Amino acid sequence: MEVVVRKMQQRVRKAREETERWDDLNSRLLSQFSNAAAIITRLLVLGDAKNHGILRCVPNIREDLLGAQMRSLELIFVSMRETLEEFSGIAKGLSKVLRDANQMVRGGLALTGKQLQLQVGILPTIADCLGGLQTLSEMHQAEYALKSSIISLLTWKSSSSEIAAMRQLLVDQPNIPKDEVQSVFDIIFADEIC
Repeated sequence: MEVVVRKMQQRVRKAREETERWDDLNSRLLSQFSNAAAIITRLLVLGDAKNHGILRCVPNIREDLLGAQMRSLELIFVSMRETLEEFSGIAKGLSKVLRDANQMVRGGLALTGKQLQLQVGILPTIADCLGGLQTLSEMHQAEYALKSSIISLLTWKSSSSEIAAMRQLLVDQPNIPKDEVQSVFDIIFADEIC
């Protein structure tokens, strides 16, 4: 039984690596979002000719400035979509780790319910490992769906209050409570903490 638990811990270790990568990607997405928000805010100012001062006499200044900002904004939108693809890869990777663990336990080893609940010393039960992987997978799937929705709603027409609300959701990551994630790892890796 200990060997099976150790194999499960290896799968959870892989999931933990993915969640660490997720945090790095979230920092990148927040930076990209902030850059896009700054440009969107700037577009309103640049669109008003009275804000150009002495530069109003330069031919096509308004159009040139707006065009440059729109090109920059489009590049940021492309970067955000690429970052979302990486989030999607992590969410899919976590689902695969869970599927593989379930397959190993239910298909390959055909363990009974009692065996899943059996605890060897300080090691977690197999059910703890499966439950932890399930929780991590569901959290990240839900958070990916939220991030994808938020980014799809961001346009050059978004208001400052909409942008602020979207940014707050991205920062908070409401579907991934840090204490719950840590609790999953604490249970599964209790033998390493001691």
